[in-house]
Amino acid sequence: MTCIAPGALWLLAALPAVWIALPFGRGNFNRRQRLLQAAVRSVMLAALAVALARPVRSSASSRESIVYLVDVSHSIATRAIEAAARTIDEVNAARRPDHVAIVAFAANTVRLESTEALRQLAHEDPSRSQGSRIDRRSTDLEAALDGARAELASGRVPRIVLFTDGHPTAGDASMAVARLAAAHVPVSVHPMTVRSLGDAWVERIDVPDRITADAPFPATMVVGSQRDANLTASIRVDGVVAAEQPAMVTKGTTRISLEAKIATPGAHVIEGAIRMPDDPLGVNDQFPREVWVDRRPAVLYVERVTSSARYLSGALTASGFDVSVRGAAGLPRSAADLEPYDAMVLSDVPRAAIADSSMTAIAQWVEQGGGGLLVAGGEAVFGERGYRRTTLERLTPVTFERKDEPEVALVLVLDRSLSMSGRSMDLCKVAAQAAVDVMKDDQAIGILTFNDKFDWAVTLRTIEGHRDEIRRRIAAIEPAGNTLFYPAMEQAYLALRAAKARARHIVMLSDGRSYPADYESLIEKMVDARITLSTVAIGPSANPELLRSFAAWGKGRAYVSEDAKQLPQIFVTEAKNAASPSFEEKDIVPVIKAPGFLSGVDLRRVPPLKGRTATVLKDTALEVAATGDDEPLLAFWPIGLGRTAVFASDVKDRWAANWVTWRGYGPFFTSVVRAIARQRPQPLRLEVAPGPIRGGLRALTVALEARDARGAYRELLHPVVRVSSTSGTGAGRTVDAPLRQIAPGRYETHVVAPAYDRVTVRALPIAGDAPGAMNEPARIVAPDPGAEYRFTPPDERRLASIALATGGTWKPTAASLAGGAVDRRTERRPLWPAFVTLALSAWFVDIVLRRIRVFEPAVRKGDH
Repeated sequence: MTCIAPGALWLLAALPAVWIALPFGRGNFNRRQRLLQAAVRSVMLAALAVALARPVRSSASSRESIVYLVDVSHSIATRAIEAAARTIDEVNAARRPDHVAIVAFAANTVRLESTEALRQLAHEDPSRSQGSRIDRRSTDLEAALDGARAELASGRVPRIVLFTDGHPTAGDASMAVARLAAAHVPVSVHPMTVRSLGDAWVERIDVPDRITADAPFPATMVVGSQRDANLTASIRVDGVVAAEQPAMVTKGTTRISLEAKIATPGAHVIEGAIRMPDDPLGVNDQFPREVWVDRRPAVLYVERVTSSARYLSGALTASGFDVSVRGAAGLPRSAADLEPYDAMVLSDVPRAAIADSSMTAIAQWVEQGGGGLLVAGGEAVFGERGYRRTTLERLTPVTFERKDEPEVALVLVLDRSLSMSGRSMDLCKVAAQAAVDVMKDDQAIGILTFNDKFDWAVTLRTIEGHRDEIRRRIAAIEPAGNTLFYPAMEQAYLALRAAKARARHIVMLSDGRSYPADYESLIEKMVDARITLSTVAIGPSANPELLRSFAAWGKGRAYVSEDAKQLPQIFVTEAKNAASPSFEEKDIVPVIKAPGFLSGVDLRRVPPLKGRTATVLKDTALEVAATGDDEPLLAFWPIGLGRTAVFASDVKDRWAANWVTWRGYGPFFTSVVRAIARQRPQPLRLEVAPGPIRGGLRALTVALEARDARGAYRELLHPVVRVSSTSGTGAGRTVDAPLRQIAPGRYETHVVAPAYDRVTVRALPIAGDAPGAMNEPARIVAPDPGAEYRFTPPDERRLASIALATGGTWKPTAASLAGGAVDRRTERRPLWPAFVTLALSAWFVDIVLRRIRVFEPAVRKGDH
């Protein structure tokens, strides 16, 4: 026994006072009666003290209370309800629980007297609502679980066995499951099969997150069917058919894609619908949902070759952009001129064609105005004569240079054997110095000499800051020894393999012959590492056939010279040929590194590009696409209030000639431009979040965000929304609800609306605001009358999670429920009522003892 309020036991300390006061009593009862009275009063006082301490007796109990919760909504098959009744009978017969309740549920719950009543309910017409105790037009699992918990008998081991398909259409089942888990009530779950009518229905309709006014968008209907069938699928916008096509569906789920268009911005109801011959049920042939349509963003497209602007301009226009095309001379000179535009595409425009005022205006528009800038590549944008070290380069996520990775790494492998003595060696050194002279500062060179050994006269390094030292080291080369090719060639390969350069090239010069070796395998490794090899055979003793093979294997050029005077020109030519231009013109297969950034683009068939501008990615930029050599191709980053992107190839019919005919061309650049376009805040942005349906009503959380023309929050307003509900019969009601401020610029209210009516929430104009669509936004909550009538297979993931969360059993059989171990639960019984009864009884005895004398002889008549 334990006491809930043990502090009350201190009253027992008053018991001695009862006995201490006994000699001082003024009554004339005999001594034995007074002792009896004191004993009775002590019992009364002790009983009251113990009762006030609220004693509780705890004992283990294995008596079970089982509630069987059976889904009888319209979607459940009759045979599934009968199977649930059989399972209940089997479990009760084997387990014999102390308490049993059977609860059928759909939109409401009903307690049934027996499984026979459950079987009778299974054979009733589910579409009949008149005269039926249960409304089978929806499924409220939350109310059902709460009702089942209420049916559990107290003081017994609780258990709920749930039979359902796991598709609630009302309530919030997760809340009920959390309450059961907190109360340690396990729920064992048995999935139920759905009706099989040979029906088809619209499961849902998927549309892009962003839809632009008067631009086509893909709408995908997910259609469920219980048989193969031909049907007609359509998309309706506000009740008007916007797209329609025949389709064939198979048993199970079929996705049907259509293309629709919505002309005006704002809130609209889009509905996926089907028509099928011999359709047994029509209420589930449509699925409505609200969509929000944005206004068309404005794009300024500046193109150097205006005749090629039609490709990108047409693609963006078809995707919902208002595109203005200009030549380089039409670049705006002020940020005010750019203000009407949300994004700007600058395509292959030479630096010389961009006035300083235009560049300043672009920077201000991006960083302070939030505009979006896409720079597309071309011959005119690279290097010092392009965008290098300009404001545009500061704005973009790349630099137009190769500072940390030289364009060229060149290794000269020079024969310095004894046969090169004299004029040949002198001209060879002059040739090497001439090659150094024609190379740029950011290019790298190495000088490797060989005889029967090898020696690095100049290790591989950039020219910048080392040009004079390299010339001195070349001049110090002296001939000696015999000729051995392979070790020197291998060292040159190893040095260039580790070098970071776009073009890596070896020029090998020799006037003699060498020992045989596996030269072909070595040169194959060079080619695999994208290293090229050219050769120069000089003098009559050289082996031109072998050196010519080296050049062929190494994808370079072979020179044969009888006169050493030709060497300087050969070396200069090779140095110039090794240096690639600021752009590459070759097939480039894009490697997509962030596919999620390019939504709606079929990235499985991206054609190759024919060239690109050399760029270097900035440290904090996002690289979306790259070349096979890990060079940036598409990069983004935010700067100030805006965002910029660089596409290193072009957007027209030169380098992107394969792309302009690719079906993904439009979606690709639509995703890019949409990602950078300025997000203009609406003066009033309205949000409506519907809550779960309970009792035919639904709570709506309405939020309004107010901003001024500069995007700053507007405070201390008194906005009002008008909530209008319309039923299927046309009847409805309208209420105005004021909103209260809950955060900077944000106002909120909660309203309750009929769950099965179409509800329109519209913000009324705020005092002082000009009337207009942007100042009176509206949102729509569309009811889904077919929610209960989609015969989707049981949601086993949801049902298994209910069993797991509450500690129940997933997919229990009758045998497992009947044969499972019996849990024991501590039963707590309060004892204070018994002690109160004892105290009252003692009080009554005390009153009697005050009126009646005991332990005294009776007085006979006449004794006086």
